[in-house]
Amino acid sequence: MQTEQGKLFMGGKSTRLFSKKDLDNQIERTPNLINIARITIIFSLLVFQVVSDYSTTDKIESIFNPIEFYSWLFIYSVIALLGYLRPSWQRQSLALPNAGAVADISMVMVLVYLAGGIGSGFGILVLPFIATSCLLSYGRYPLLYASYAGMLVLFCLLLRDQAFALTAGITDPRTLLMGLLLIGAGYLVAALTSFSTKNLKAASESVAKHKQAFDRVSGLNKLVLNRVQEAVVVIDKNQRVWLFNRQAKAYFPALAVERQEPAFGELVRRWKHSVDKVFETDIHLHSHAMHVRAVPLVQKNQETELLMLFIRSLRDVAAEAMSIKLASLGQLTANLAHEIRNPMSAIRHANDLLQEGDEDPVSAKLHGIIDSNIQRIDKMLEDVTSLNKKDNVTRESIHLMKFWLAFKQEFTLNNPDAIGCLRMNMEGKNLAVSADPMHVQQIMWNLCNNAWRHSKKDEHAITVLIRPSGKMHISIVVSDNGPGVPPDIRNRLFEPFYTTEKTGTGLGLYVARELAHANLGQLHYHPEMNGFELILPREENNEQG
Repeated sequence: MQTEQGKLFMGGKSTRLFSKKDLDNQIERTPNLINIARITIIFSLLVFQVVSDYSTTDKIESIFNPIEFYSWLFIYSVIALLGYLRPSWQRQSLALPNAGAVADISMVMVLVYLAGGIGSGFGILVLPFIATSCLLSYGRYPLLYASYAGMLVLFCLLLRDQAFALTAGITDPRTLLMGLLLIGAGYLVAALTSFSTKNLKAASESVAKHKQAFDRVSGLNKLVLNRVQEAVVVIDKNQRVWLFNRQAKAYFPALAVERQEPAFGELVRRWKHSVDKVFETDIHLHSHAMHVRAVPLVQKNQETELLMLFIRSLRDVAAEAMSIKLASLGQLTANLAHEIRNPMSAIRHANDLLQEGDEDPVSAKLHGIIDSNIQRIDKMLEDVTSLNKKDNVTRESIHLMKFWLAFKQEFTLNNPDAIGCLRMNMEGKNLAVSADPMHVQQIMWNLCNNAWRHSKKDEHAITVLIRPSGKMHISIVVSDNGPGVPPDIRNRLFEPFYTTEKTGTGLGLYVARELAHANLGQLHYHPEMNGFELILPREENNEQG
């Protein structure tokens, strides 16, 4: 399943969640932003003071005492430099108020005092630092920060503004009003920032829990979807892909989320005729014959309608059906082989007795039919019983030269006409494979019987070529000098129960290939060689001479 961490599957789009990690990242950036604000204040005031000090007119007059201002500027520059070089000092335990925030509030209020008091208007600079103080403390201590700033405002009113007013003999209620408004704004900013930060923190923690649950469900869905045999694809009415599993990628390599897939156009058109009904169909997708089961995903309060496709290759469906058929047949024959062979032996014996002294040509023909069908049943039971043995593999080191000499002797004993008609060529010395000897014997028996049956039965009838195939495998090619397999039936050579012989079972080559697979090998037909190639793993300790 194609998903991303922290994203929800909604409305055809991926909606990113604001997690607790995002909140922490934002707060981690706050000290840097505070330092930028410090530098901005320092630079602006420095430019103003320098311009006023060196101005040749009376229009620009400094409001600061140079000694006091440059002393404040030096201290605040040290704080800004410390914040730049060691920003970690501003990130401390949440059990205590933030020291950096207290320092900023204090320095701003000292600046207000040096500028002539609250009436200078510089007091408004304290509000952003109150807000960042609450932010750095994750919404804690809002009253403490606001009260501390309010206390400094009162001190400034009493020690600077009111003292100046009394000295000058002027009563200015606006300064007092500005101070009270500044104190109220400080409490308001602290309360709002604290409320927002706490709510955001609670929301981020809730999102983190939901994200964890979502990730678990998403991971479970991914695990389940990737384990099913079918390819699963979810599309919308615009043929846009929303989701797919690993098997779907194997069928359609170009598949991608958020990309339109024209191959599903016919399925979408059929879906539009009945958007809430499940349907099944066989269809060609990218030149592959597929069986598709389409399930509409109807959800309330969802704008986009989706269609989930369960796709399987018809070849896989047929192979699975055949596998089930063969498994059932194998189990049946394993249980009934003895019961079937006993009456068949009795029938054969009775048929032999009936043939004694009976010279009637018609009776002889009937006896021959009975005997040939008994042999056919015996061969079918033998082939299916061999198929049941493919799971019982006992791998041994098989020296191929010794194996071939013993096999050739046994084969010619059973087929006397084949004496002098088998040739073997071996490219290399001491070639050996790792396989089950009984399985290799059965495979070679089926291949050589098949080759002999279709050959010209002369001295060049069967040729066996044994040679290395890469560094890890050995190739055994069994070919004949017959007419070869017609092109129209080559694709059905290994199909069970398919045969062109009147007395064949159609299981010989199928059983041979299954036994090859059981031994980690392969069995293929090569028209250019007019034969079959068996590939088996090379014995690990074997070296080519």
